[in-house]
Amino acid sequence: METKESYSKFRDEWGIRPVPPLPNKPIYKIVAEGAKKWPKKDALICLGSRLTYKELDELSNRLAFALADRLGVKKGDRVAAMLPNCIQHTLVFFAVNKLGAIHVPCNVMYKSREVEQQLNDCGAKVFITLGSLPILPIVEAIKDKTSVEHIIVTNIEDFATSQEEIPPIFRAENKEFPGTQLLSLLEKQGELPEVKITPSEDLSLILYTAGTTGVPKGVMETHKTVWSCVHPTKYIFDFDEEDVNLQIMPMFHCSGYCLVQLPILYSGGTSVLVPLFDAKNCLRWIQDHRVTRIFAPPTFFVGLMNVPEIRSYDLSGLKTTLSCGAPQPPPLRGEWKGITGLGLLDGYGLTETMCQGASVVSMPNKYKPGAIGPAFNCEVKIADERGKIVPRGTVGEFMFRGDGVAKGYWNKPEETKVAFLDDGWLHTGDAGYMDDEDFMYFVDRYKDLIVASGYNVAPAEVEGVLMGHSAVKEAGVVGVPDEYRGETVRAFVSLKEGYKGKVTEEEIIEHCKKNLATFKVPKSVEFIEEIPKNPVGKILRRALREEGAKKIK
Repeated sequence: METKESYSKFRDEWGIRPVPPLPNKPIYKIVAEGAKKWPKKDALICLGSRLTYKELDELSNRLAFALADRLGVKKGDRVAAMLPNCIQHTLVFFAVNKLGAIHVPCNVMYKSREVEQQLNDCGAKVFITLGSLPILPIVEAIKDKTSVEHIIVTNIEDFATSQEEIPPIFRAENKEFPGTQLLSLLEKQGELPEVKITPSEDLSLILYTAGTTGVPKGVMETHKTVWSCVHPTKYIFDFDEEDVNLQIMPMFHCSGYCLVQLPILYSGGTSVLVPLFDAKNCLRWIQDHRVTRIFAPPTFFVGLMNVPEIRSYDLSGLKTTLSCGAPQPPPLRGEWKGITGLGLLDGYGLTETMCQGASVVSMPNKYKPGAIGPAFNCEVKIADERGKIVPRGTVGEFMFRGDGVAKGYWNKPEETKVAFLDDGWLHTGDAGYMDDEDFMYFVDRYKDLIVASGYNVAPAEVEGVLMGHSAVKEAGVVGVPDEYRGETVRAFVSLKEGYKGKVTEEEIIEHCKKNLATFKVPKSVEFIEEIPKNPVGKILRRALREEGAKKIK
């Protein structure tokens, strides 16, 4: 009897509704057409402020006009935004796309060094950020070190009401902040320049993802690859005008648009934007806004369930809850169902596939506990190191092919050639297997990326920062299991002679805090004599990972 190969393709019957062909139009048409269909309906809600579809379209038009008329932004220019989930961020996304320019969101937890690196890589012309004090050092540091010509400043209070408390970290300071106020750019209305956009070729977004080299790579997302997630999600999960999503996934990540803000707006629903996670606030918003759909990392659901009074909230509006971005702890499914009566679906995707553009996701009519799902809107195969498809049940590398596969890496032709094959298949570097029912199971990463609370951390980048400490001779970084974060970052450090016994774990961690976003900072440091390496000098991360797991227990 012939063994079945580990290959599968998405089937319409796995979702609620058949998926029509992808729209062949720019992604900003979501709001332009939505303004005509549902002009008075709420499109966005954030901190008590509401924006209708008509207002979202008109304000994004005004911002687009100002960017073009006053700042000279044109097709192909990169506009970077370092903003939390908020109304302004969505305005920027649509405004930039209306000009045929490219939106480049920056991680709000990045420090000056990381932001400078990203802005220089993409060659951003405009940088949009918050006018709050924690951001000021970043703005001052990048002014003369990047290609940025214009800085635009906004405040959370610009689109918020007194009904909601502003998180202290986002509050505007009285200190003079350099840059043009975003509100001033919304004052004037004018004709937008005519721009021809080819959805399959022109970029909508450059999204940065951590790489195993430690240098973040800019993933080039065309208008078509964005549609490849937005469009099928609407039909597979049967989104409609009554749907409301809680947008907890960050908008500096592909999930901030596709899980599931843009699919909701495409369907005529409402997106409730969450600038900063607070479990009680989120429970209140789920109740008060009758939220129906939540796609979030496992830590989000764990955080909600850690609120003792969770059962006092009315969560009966929920229809779909899906955990993604990190491995889902098995006990989580049972606990969540016990509280809400809902199953917690699972999923796996990459920035290179626009999250759900070409991925593996549990679907309404195709779900199995423990599996991360079947092929979502794509083909998937599991291959060995030679690219040959392996038999079902055999561990190999996940590979995807479909409309959601990105165009490649910005300014990195060699890396693009290695990952994005000429026949359309994408190497993921992640390992898993497929069962006889087309379900996929994630096993481990071929790459050494650490996934902590849904955020990718490149060990080499953290190691580079550790090596910047005067006492450090060598460093190795791995992810070790963590019940809450999925994984946590653990560093192993070999000290130079003369420093042994004189440098503390706290000092090393404090050094990292000054140079890395919080989620990248090691939670623990182990001092060892030598970093284990193979004969050619590469760090033996498996040995460190096993040692780290022992220490954590």
